[in-house]
Amino acid sequence: MNLPLTIGWGLLGLVAGFVLNLVSRWLARVEEIEHRPSRREELVAPALAAILFAVFAGKLGFQPVLLIDTVYIAILVQVFAFDLKHRLILDAVMFPSWVIALGLAFITPWSQASWPAADWRTALIAGVIAGGIFLVLFVGGTFLLGQEAFGFGDVKLSVFIGLATGLSNLRMVHALLAGVYIGGAVAVLLLLARRAKLKQAVPYAPFLVAGTLLTLLIQQP
Repeated sequence: MNLPLTIGWGLLGLVAGFVLNLVSRWLARVEEIEHRPSRREELVAPALAAILFAVFAGKLGFQPVLLIDTVYIAILVQVFAFDLKHRLILDAVMFPSWVIALGLAFITPWSQASWPAADWRTALIAGVIAGGIFLVLFVGGTFLLGQEAFGFGDVKLSVFIGLATGLSNLRMVHALLAGVYIGGAVAVLLLLARRAKLKQAVPYAPFLVAGTLLTLLIQQP
């Protein structure tokens, strides 16, 4: 572990988290959403970004993948913190994030030894597949439960996850499954604790974010 890099990147994450708070406020005003986080809620993004930046820097060292993953971490932290507050994913974050992730797919050092041999095209395919899967779950859950099993924001988030992780070594599949497993485990715990009802929709964005971050950390492109 490169300790100076880890500490420095963690401090960069702290600053990035405060910047993300400012961005969230501005975008909320643009989309006419009342966004008044408490002081504690305003610490979520800086603390999470600082920890994740440091962990990724310690694990990966200074290399192109760290720079690319740093961009993804910033986007995912904003999604996590804002969704935690409002149960809402901003279109003004997601749509530009698709473009950013597709652009980064061109310079990502994909492992050509993987199956399938990955590049920006397989990242694009992964985004389409991931979005399609969650679109089916969104429509099917709405039909079966009479309400949204997943929010439509989760569908848009899944497209970004597919673009960011790609099909290299099935990273997209692992990221989505990890998110669903984590969300399912939390849902079961909430049911057992009687904090949730059987047909109550579970906000999956934070769990999808967690699954994606875990996949990015432990599985190289």
